[in-house]
Amino acid sequence: MKDLKLWEFIRENLKRNKKVILTTVLESKGSSPGKAGFKIVVGEDNKHLGTIGGGEMEFNLINECNRLLVSKLKINLHRKLYHSKKVKKLQSGLVCQGTQTNFTLSLCKNDLKEVESIINSFENKEPSILVLSPEGLAVSKNSKNHEHISYTFNSENEWKYEENIGVKNTIYIIGGGHVGLALSNQMELLGFHVVVFDNRADVQTINENRSADEIIITPFEEVGNYIEEGNYSYAAIVTSALPTDKIALKQIIKKKLKYIGLMGSEGKLKRLFGELKKEGIKSPLLKKVNGPIGIEINSNTVEEIAVSIAAQIIKVKNV
Repeated sequence: MKDLKLWEFIRENLKRNKKVILTTVLESKGSSPGKAGFKIVVGEDNKHLGTIGGGEMEFNLINECNRLLVSKLKINLHRKLYHSKKVKKLQSGLVCQGTQTNFTLSLCKNDLKEVESIINSFENKEPSILVLSPEGLAVSKNSKNHEHISYTFNSENEWKYEENIGVKNTIYIIGGGHVGLALSNQMELLGFHVVVFDNRADVQTINENRSADEIIITPFEEVGNYIEEGNYSYAAIVTSALPTDKIALKQIIKKKLKYIGLMGSEGKLKRLFGELKKEGIKSPLLKKVNGPIGIEINSNTVEEIAVSIAAQIIKVKNV
């Protein structure tokens, strides 16, 4: 996870009594390359990690942070930047016409306890809330907001940013065959916690899967027992046959998941949905299923299918 590496970088510097400057994107609007939650940290040795959107804006920020680190000043700077040369307000250096609000904060050894709490939340998957405000950085342990990121602004001296940490997006891949393997590889690259289900332990693609964090061998009639509901949970049904697809879908169709996708042709899914309606599954439940799964990109290989599924999941995640 990228944020974990960033916080580890901060911890390493603070333990050496080296100050760092952290910039977090609190909010963005319009065509802004930096999105809420993006972060960059600059250390005293001219090293930096992360991004707030790149380009001239980031280049200028890094140079500014290097100057501020030399000055030894305590930094607590809330700024709304305009990606336009036409406005007279704070210009970011970019011309994409959006805006983004950044918070730049210096951290020193006194902040090490909070940084350790953040890292522990990530490593132990213990939900907590990262809080940024005019008072600086804080952590609210053992808690989680409904929204991943929230930002409220009343004035320069009265605002609050909250971000869930220690909570990882999880993709439940039901079916450990060739598509399941390719999708595991793709979702690992995107930083998801990957859980694969299959009812066969001796399948080559199961044995080859090095991307899954968990592989659960169980009858498809029981997969629902392992799937956690919530806005961080996504499910992709990619079994090898219509009967097992149907069994798996019945296990999760009533669960509150961020995304459900079902692989298959339109004809196959029409037949499957027809059978489920006869068995009492209501149309509103079936309408939340993305089927055929993935974004249409004329996929020909399992790797391309995996990319199309991942793209659809990202689209849903980022709404």
